[in-house]
Amino acid sequence: MTVSRYLFILSIIIMIILSAVTISSYGQGFVEKPRYAERVILLSIDAMRADLAFQLAEEGKLPGFKYLIDHGVVAQGMIVSFPSATAVSHAVISTGAPPGITGITGNSFHEPGLKVYEKLPGFNGAYLRAEPIWVTADKNGLKAIVASFPQSTPSAWEDKVTKADLFNPYDAFLWPVSYSTLYTTNTSIPRATVISFTEASGWANIDVIGSVVEAYESSISMGDDTWYLYLAELDGDGHPDKLAIVPGEKDLSKALTILSEGEWSQPLNTTITYNGETYIIAPLFKAIDLSLTNFKLYRSLTRPYNGNWFNNETLAWLVWNNVVVRTGMITDGDYYALVNEWIDTDTYMETVNLTNTFFKEFTLYLIKNTNWNLILTYTPIVDNVYHQFLGLTDPNMPYYDPDEADKYREYVEEAMIWADSILKAIIDNVDLEDTVVMVVSDHGQWSVKKMVYVNSILYQAGLIAVDDNGDIDWSNTKAYYIGYNQIFVNLQGREEDGVVPPDEYDTVVAQIMDALASVRDPDTGEPVFSLILRKEEAEPYGLFGDRAGDVIFSLRPGYASSTGLSIDQDTGEAIIFSDAVPLKTITATHADYPYYPQLIAIFGAVGPNIVHGRLGYIKSTSIAPTISTILGIEPPANATGNPLPILEPLVITTTETVTETQTETETKTVSFTTTHTTTETVAVTDWTITAIIGIILLIIGLAIGILYKRPS
Repeated sequence: MTVSRYLFILSIIIMIILSAVTISSYGQGFVEKPRYAERVILLSIDAMRADLAFQLAEEGKLPGFKYLIDHGVVAQGMIVSFPSATAVSHAVISTGAPPGITGITGNSFHEPGLKVYEKLPGFNGAYLRAEPIWVTADKNGLKAIVASFPQSTPSAWEDKVTKADLFNPYDAFLWPVSYSTLYTTNTSIPRATVISFTEASGWANIDVIGSVVEAYESSISMGDDTWYLYLAELDGDGHPDKLAIVPGEKDLSKALTILSEGEWSQPLNTTITYNGETYIIAPLFKAIDLSLTNFKLYRSLTRPYNGNWFNNETLAWLVWNNVVVRTGMITDGDYYALVNEWIDTDTYMETVNLTNTFFKEFTLYLIKNTNWNLILTYTPIVDNVYHQFLGLTDPNMPYYDPDEADKYREYVEEAMIWADSILKAIIDNVDLEDTVVMVVSDHGQWSVKKMVYVNSILYQAGLIAVDDNGDIDWSNTKAYYIGYNQIFVNLQGREEDGVVPPDEYDTVVAQIMDALASVRDPDTGEPVFSLILRKEEAEPYGLFGDRAGDVIFSLRPGYASSTGLSIDQDTGEAIIFSDAVPLKTITATHADYPYYPQLIAIFGAVGPNIVHGRLGYIKSTSIAPTISTILGIEPPANATGNPLPILEPLVITTTETVTETQTETETKTVSFTTTHTTTETVAVTDWTITAIIGIILLIIGLAIGILYKRPS
């Protein structure tokens, strides 16, 4: 064999060996993304303002948030989506993508193919175009549980998750039974259900309620069922003392509850029928006033067990029987009852507390009784209370009353304290050695002195037409404000029944912008709008795509936009402004440009490998990628945000055991322990380096073989 042939064969053998080594290195040297914690739980406190949160935490009133300040990491503030609305912001938080990608551009939004005034629900996950973190976790074999989060609609994700347990209590609704109600003998109370009492007769087991002097009866409807009310006077003073609520028959031994004046019932876990179907419910009642002339019995929001608010019926039934039967399932403070004078402000705050208690106990049950890697949960109560009372604490508001301000300030603080109690309970009930606890809010709120009727502005500019009855004439209407800071042109070929030809689009957009820019507060002369953008100009703000408005704006602090169209019947002039009225309208709002200090949200985290300190201002697109990094998985598919720099370098200790044969009968086991530090900035993995070296050596081997194969 010639030398050249020998070298050629040798080079082939070298290539085979190197290939085997490279392939082996690829399989054995692959380094997965490091996992910084086994579990993450994210709590969203709707509307918690960063400035107020830091203030109350430093005063010792928010022990949960203070724990994050003292032991974890917090941001000076979090800049959220624009519009800074609940559905929009939560979609950004869960996906790491801006509204132009998520498609959620408002709590309700307009899209092509609809009539210019028609909208779709932004809270429904079926309309979310980006991948949320619970789907990402599921794809990576992790167990995600969503107690409640906008777009967690279980039916929307049934074909996209296999392990995740999804809940959305807001989807548990039975129209019209679920709405709260006031039963009253007072005919002057707006929108209440008026009842009357007669002398009680035909009742069994009346001794259950005590020694009755006088008794009266009435009835109420619960779905298709009749529930009886038994009102008893026990002490002879002419004022009834006890109220029994009895479904189906006049038998006090079967009363679901017996109440004194001012008392709340426990959740009444029972069934009703409606349209031939049986529903499981657990409403709460409060006996506000037991007098015959001003009788007031308040029934809370009543969400049924039946429905599409869960995707795991076994777990949902456990939640119902271990949580709902103790707390009820009230999901918001009852502003409708407040503004209609069914309840006073103290009772409103009781509905707020009941709401928070449900979300708190629901969350704790899931933490303690399920296996999970990721939990997302939520409470709405700060948003509820800010809307009603925040402006009443602001000396700059025209309706500010210094004699009443302390009461409303206490309400605001109570809501923040109650919400923080969920955070503290989470911290106390997880192992911070393996679990990261994270808290965010979706926006803040600012005080409101005036409502701005945007469609009145468009009417005044000749862009909205009305008929002789004062109704909008859509066939002659060129633009319409659908809410959430976006005005749409009624464009031919895009909107159903659109009227504006495409060649007039730019002209109409310019007319809209000019009309908004011309609006001044009649009392101060100040401009009302701080930002007016064409659709293409809003892209740097994250708002783009077919669901973004043609004109996008932000108001200045102190104002709230309304979709209302109000016309003075005497003059025919549009009414553009109306004053905020405490306990009748909101006194605080959000949705506008999120860089205003009052709209800045919170962020904090604590747990394994989380640094201690304070960040500056962060963006909400970073939340989902940060959760992904902590759990050692790739970020959601559509995420554009970057993980936050909140992780300590990860120290990993590995032990390799090698067994060596020393003689025919003796072996020795040797363990090698290696400690190395890794962070997410590592760009090249071990197997990549090995592969590169192997390829280089292959090329060298081939070159040698070819060189020596040539005839000399």
